[in-house]
Amino acid sequence: MNSPQNKTKQTLKKNRKIAETGIFLALFLGLAYAFAYIPNLEYITAIAFLSGLLLGWKRGLFVALIGETVFSIANPFGSSLAFPMLLIAQLISFAIIALTGASYRSFIPRIIEAKPGLAAFLFGLAGLFLTISYNVITTIFFTIPSGFTFEQTIASIVSGIPFYLINMIANTISFSVLITIILRYVSKNYPHYLEKNA
Repeated sequence: MNSPQNKTKQTLKKNRKIAETGIFLALFLGLAYAFAYIPNLEYITAIAFLSGLLLGWKRGLFVALIGETVFSIANPFGSSLAFPMLLIAQLISFAIIALTGASYRSFIPRIIEAKPGLAAFLFGLAGLFLTISYNVITTIFFTIPSGFTFEQTIASIVSGIPFYLINMIANTISFSVLITIILRYVSKNYPHYLEKNA
């Protein structure tokens, strides 16, 4: 039987998790709209990754999927509801981003302080890979339903590389630098966020 003190601790922990999830979701949407008018520069990929890394895969998925759904449907450049397959592609991509962040929980805590250079490299690699995968997945989900052939789809992906390049470089740098700085700070001051059962 739980004592009143244990019940209070459980309630506080539950409330803390709800508040943390809400803060990450607000940060996701705030940055999404703040950078909406700047081509190929965004920080929602990093926020989705961080939510998985710091909050765990369940809450990370919640932040990434709800945040991307809201932003995609209420996008100032047009709602994705006009092309549902694109929305599905975006949600798949952001699920991958959050889950990748969550997977980093298994090894990043061991190297973030001992080998920050390696951690920065691994974060940068994740930023590059996740940006490429997002652009490839969304392109495929747009071109195939639109009647493009396989060859035309590949050509669309290749021809889009110069357009994606800024986004790829920006995310690689932001992951490598900003996320490394954030994680080193969290590791020193709030290590419970990197615990398996956090």
